[in-house]
Amino acid sequence: MMKWKIEKMKRLADNGLVVEVVYRVVAKDSGLIADQRGKVTLTGDPEAADFTPFSQLTEAQVVQWVKDSVDTESIEAQVQAALDTKVTKRESRETVIGLPWNKSL
Repeated sequence: MMKWKIEKMKRLADNGLVVEVVYRVVAKDSGLIADQRGKVTLTGDPEAADFTPFSQLTEAQVVQWVKDSVDTESIEAQVQAALDTKVTKRESRETVIGLPWNKSL
């Protein structure tokens, strides 16, 4: 499952209009993680009827703005491919380091 996260936002000081968003897409599988970061530039109108003040924004709302601005299928495919590569490498390794009483390794 892909998780979209917002890591940073840049806004105009005078009206709170968000103009840039840094995001991260993360996939996990059995302790392995693959991710991709990106940045989108946004435009908007602080005078618009549907303008949301910065203090009232939710992560879900900003994630949707990001998804509306990028090719989500391509990004998620790249992250999944990176995770699949890590899983394949782990499954095909010939030696493993660990102790029989320490199951976390």
